[in-house]
Amino acid sequence: MASNSENPLKQKSVSIINKELPSFGTDKQLEASIGKQVRINRKNAGVTLQQLSKQSQLSASMLSKIENGQISASLKTIQSICHALNISITSLFKQHDKDVEPTFIKSGEGLTIERAGSDESRHYQLLGHTVGGSLKVEPCLITVSSRDYDFPEFQHKGVEFIYMLKGQMDYYYGSKVYHFKKGDSIYFDSDKPHGPKKIITDKCQFLTIICSIIRHFELSGSASPFQR
Repeated sequence: MASNSENPLKQKSVSIINKELPSFGTDKQLEASIGKQVRINRKNAGVTLQQLSKQSQLSASMLSKIENGQISASLKTIQSICHALNISITSLFKQHDKDVEPTFIKSGEGLTIERAGSDESRHYQLLGHTVGGSLKVEPCLITVSSRDYDFPEFQHKGVEFIYMLKGQMDYYYGSKVYHFKKGDSIYFDSDKPHGPKKIITDKCQFLTIICSIIRHFELSGSASPFQR
């Protein structure tokens, strides 16, 4: 494994043990999209900011910041706005599903992340963190440079896809063990215990993609399976 001086990605490593994953701008996109929909619905209803402030019992300055995407609104705040405008909460998120921009990551420029047990032998590179609609997708490139590395057990909601890029390893899912070589893949429901059982070659590299279904009001506080 390259040292910090050799690997510039290590310099922007982010610990996510007790933090939310970096979102590559999607949080700001979501705030802007919600604010835009609030403004559109308010104007369609012929309501001024002051009138909406009175009906929702929220300050006009807060409503202005929400409409301009400057702050994240809590579920309670969103409920108050939707009730005042007589619209559904989900209507504020529908346009966001269409507006989300793609995340393009150049080779070697994924965000290096750390998790419990991370060290120089195991390197996690987050290639995106997309939240759109009710689907949460987290692709991650994992590189292991030691045969002796012991992985923790993983178990979380959602489904997971793993594709072997380099090396060999034994990977367990429940009570079954699968031998991976380059080009092998596996797709599974990730609510069962799973994870690498044995690293066979000096260097292993594989892509893992985790998908899960979430509710919109969980977006601001949802945790990633990589945090476990």
